Amino acid sequence: MTPPPPLDRTAFSAPMPVTALHATRLRVLLVLLLSAGLAGCQTEAPPDSYVARVGTHYLTGADLDRMLAGMGPVRDSTEARKQAVDQWVTRTLLYREAERLNLSSNDEVQQRLRRQRRAVLVSALRTRLEEEADVRPTPEKVRTYFERHKEQLRLREPYVRVQYLAAPDRPTAQTARQALRTPPAPPDTTWARLVTEYATDTTRARRLSRRFVPQSRLGQQVPALADRLADLQEGETTPVVQASGRYHVLRLDRRLSEGTPPELDWVEPKIRRRLRIRARKQIHATEVQRLRNRAQADGTLELP
Repeated sequence: MTPPPPLDRTAFSAPMPVTALHATRLRVLLVLLLSAGLAGCQTEAPPDSYVARVGTHYLTGADLDRMLAGMGPVRDSTEARKQAVDQWVTRTLLYREAERLNLSSNDEVQQRLRRQRRAVLVSALRTRLEEEADVRPTPEKVRTYFERHKEQLRLREPYVRVQYLAAPDRPTAQTARQALRTPPAPPDTTWARLVTEYATDTTRARRLSRRFVPQSRLGQQVPALADRLADLQEGETTPVVQASGRYHVLRLDRRLSEGTPPELDWVEPKIRRRLRIRARKQIHATEVQRLRNRAQADGTLELP
């Protein structure tokens, strides 16, 4: 029997029924409906400026900045922007298709959208409570925690302090490397000049040189030099390494061994994270208990 010709989707004015969709495709589109916020701004009137457009959906510069902020530290900001835009376009195209197929009328989708709405509202409440309470730890709380837990805060891996930069071409990187190798170690003023003159990302170069960081974390941030960093002795400089369209060079100023008692500034970011998490948990527990007490008092809470 001759198989029927393939369906021409453009011939249908009404959406295809959900029951005709392949299960895998349905799951993908469900996810896109549940993450509709990723589709960017939808409006009949376009914004004054935008980075990309899919129909009446616009990706603005502010939207893109928020997406990039959620990605954390990235090695190549240009490539990261391109990937973020591509991801937005892909998600928006799929979201539009889910809308065209009227998937929001499906019972399963409705249930999941209601659960998603509840989760979003709970998260918004938690955020408001944290903002109103201001969970940022004071310097005094950070210092107190440090003094009480100094033994537990001993370094669990080697920490390093480096001078690192990425240059746009090999001759520039070689010049910077030669300056880093010239004994004695260049003072801060010399390093600041090298960053200003040669680094493609001056903010990153300055940030990495300001404090001791875990060697493994630095290796993740500068993967092109991770293997060479492990073999460096204090005062040594790596050869110029090409990666991701840049030329990288790094000088190891000092390495602290595992088990070293820390200085406060080495572990301050970790302490602040711990104190913020502790404060959030306490705020959440207090609010839940308040709501539970109120519900029990007015008779709206029944337990088995």
